[in-house]
Amino acid sequence: MPRARGVLAARSISKSFGDSVVLDGVSLTVAPHDRIGVLGPNGIGKSTLLRVLAGLEQPDSGTVSREPGTMVVTYLAQESHAAGLSGGEAARRQLEAILTTDADVLLLDEPTNDLDVVGLELLERFLARHHGGLVVVSHDRAFLERTSRIVELEAETGRVREFAGGWSAYEAERARLSGRHEAAYGRYEGERRRIEEQARRMRQWEERGYGQGRKKKKGKDVGKAFEKKLSRLERVEKPWAPWRLQLELAPARRGGDRVASLDAAVVERGGFRLGPIDLELRHGDRLAILGRNGTGKTTLLRALLGELELSAGRRWVGPGVVLGELPQGEGPFSGGAPLLDAFSAAAGLAPGEARGALAKFALGADDVLRPGSSLSPGERSRATIALLAARGVNTLLLDEPTNHLDLEAIEQLETALEGFEGTIALVTHDRRFLEAFRATRALELSRA
Repeated sequence: MPRARGVLAARSISKSFGDSVVLDGVSLTVAPHDRIGVLGPNGIGKSTLLRVLAGLEQPDSGTVSREPGTMVVTYLAQESHAAGLSGGEAARRQLEAILTTDADVLLLDEPTNDLDVVGLELLERFLARHHGGLVVVSHDRAFLERTSRIVELEAETGRVREFAGGWSAYEAERARLSGRHEAAYGRYEGERRRIEEQARRMRQWEERGYGQGRKKKKGKDVGKAFEKKLSRLERVEKPWAPWRLQLELAPARRGGDRVASLDAAVVERGGFRLGPIDLELRHGDRLAILGRNGTGKTTLLRALLGELELSAGRRWVGPGVVLGELPQGEGPFSGGAPLLDAFSAAAGLAPGEARGALAKFALGADDVLRPGSSLSPGERSRATIALLAARGVNTLLLDEPTNHLDLEAIEQLETALEGFEGTIALVTHDRRFLEAFRATRALELSRA
């Protein structure tokens, strides 16, 4: 018989780092069998919230309680590639840690990153059987569909909003609330403009006078009357328009119909061997590369890029083809050089042009002067996408591109890829992203 599980409760939690307020009066209760998904843009404080719930960070104000005090709370951070692990190795280690725990409350930070289909199924089966509570930070929409409650940290206010149900219910309710807010703001603005127009006309009439012997009102009396009307009008704040990843991937020019190929190609790395493999990419192909972790998906992309030497066979890239990569791991901007310098060199842009290109991806004046190594994974991903756009690539090789993007950016990337007229080869374990990609071809790799 399973043991009784406890309740974890955070009340009015606030947390700042320097001048930056990360959490502001956040409350959350986690009961047995709760399945809570935590959403919000990168940098909003999702991981900090998990660490405070776990007792690894102390809040500046507010309390975290455990009833009973002996209950077990386990926090598992996302495994890092900077620890020397491949994406698949990090995912396997994270999954093993989850599957061997018997915590009363599990706090999981991006547990689905880099998991293959088999790993995702194992994780979802385990969590379905788990009798304790669960709080998970994730951008995997298929995974979030299985939650019983969504907690959103609002980008504009930092406040918490809770929604019953999983991802689909959250999306529908968010759209409904947004529509109501837009309509209420429209009514408010219309009435405000009507009152202001009345005041303007009344001032004009009073200045001109009416009929013989009519006494003029003072303009300030007219103004006070209408200020009173405005003050009685219930104010509706303008709906917040979040920054959106305005990603336009327009190829600088088109290459030929035949884009790139591998002919009887073999890659050998340590004890791993990929191939021999034959692959031809043609203009407009949308190739999904599938397979379990360890089958060589990333190796195949790196062979196409020419980053790995072939031990046999031949690689060919067509004239006019501009290859661009959104890689797993840290990407091209993880060194000690300031982002602006590294980006200018990689994109072949003057500093002013580079600043403008990065600004379109929410990397502002302060961000571009920081060393690349100090950027968050999401910031480095945005810088890499900015580089692809600046270079005018016509062939994209994407290796788990959603891993470090928040949901807004993932949806924008989906939209950008939908309109991209070049060639794409994609490796992803994000099931919703793969559906939206609408592959024209699929290549499945398997272990020998």
